[in-house]
Amino acid sequence: MSQRERPSSQNDTVRKQQRQRLQNARQVLAGDSVRPSPDPWVVNDSSMPLTMLQRNYLIVLGVLLIVGGLLAWLMGLGIASIVFFILAVGLIAGWLIF
Repeated sequence: MSQRERPSSQNDTVRKQQRQRLQNARQVLAGDSVRPSPDPWVVNDSSMPLTMLQRNYLIVLGVLLIVGGLLAWLMGLGIASIVFFILAVGLIAGWLIF
């Protein structure tokens, strides 16, 4: 039986099924029915895109930088190199962790 020989109700059913398949395909291609998996590392939409842990980590590294700079200016690079070494290790650890 070809499509022209089918009764009208069957043609309507076939057309509705085709439209539904096309609509489903468009939704999938448009990404409507695809939901990304939740990422635990994504930060909430706030004014600061950092978590509290990241913010505190940056504050500690900033303090180390300031202390190292003051020690370098006041006492020389010999003593400040200890603080700068700790700062470098902290920067590398932050790069690996965050």
